[in-house]
Amino acid sequence: MFYLSSFDLNIILRIITAPNSAFAQIRDNEEKYFVQSIGIFVLASVLSVLIMLPFVMIPLDDAYFEGVEGASFPSDELDPVLFVAISLLSVFISTVLLYFIGKKLGGNTNWKKVFSVFFHANVPTIPMSVILSILIFLMMDSFASIDPSLIMESNIDEKQVLSMMGPVLAYVGLFLIVTIAFVVWIFIVSIKAVKTINGFGTAKAFGLIILVLIISSVVTAPFGM
Repeated sequence: MFYLSSFDLNIILRIITAPNSAFAQIRDNEEKYFVQSIGIFVLASVLSVLIMLPFVMIPLDDAYFEGVEGASFPSDELDPVLFVAISLLSVFISTVLLYFIGKKLGGNTNWKKVFSVFFHANVPTIPMSVILSILIFLMMDSFASIDPSLIMESNIDEKQVLSMMGPVLAYVGLFLIVTIAFVVWIFIVSIKAVKTINGFGTAKAFGLIILVLIISSVVTAPFGM
């Protein structure tokens, strides 16, 4: 009940439309927005997991090529789970690093203010997860509508393959375009969050984020081996 009463939809929408003023308001009212920031971080994380859920529950090669003679694929069902776990760990480590390194560079020392702002910076991840999940569903549905026995035929030519795979490739292309657009948007929002909470210039905020991404990648790399 406390969380619902303190939930502020307006500030979330303003992160999309006017992130600078929204982050400044969160920074100056961290006690009001801290609980909400945790909820946003958890929601964004759960939705990120849901994107991979179809691949975890029913691997595409098993669902599509089951019963097709000569179709053999290595078993890697746990890979998506591992990928999701590493991604979530990387996001959390990145947030912690942004706080500690930013503080060392003369940024904000109030951890609650910093985490409230940075957790709210995950807001763009929510629509991204929803849209990408829809595209993945459409892509898988389009792929599943193709007769697998035709693909496995030895005498099939490239034109026939491209004709059958056309809709799938279109969804793949759209998926890549949307993903790149969201990644750029999230990166810009992250820079604005770092600038607002730490008082840094654009170049310093950009450098801090790149440094954190490199360190986070190195720290999480052993888990992906």
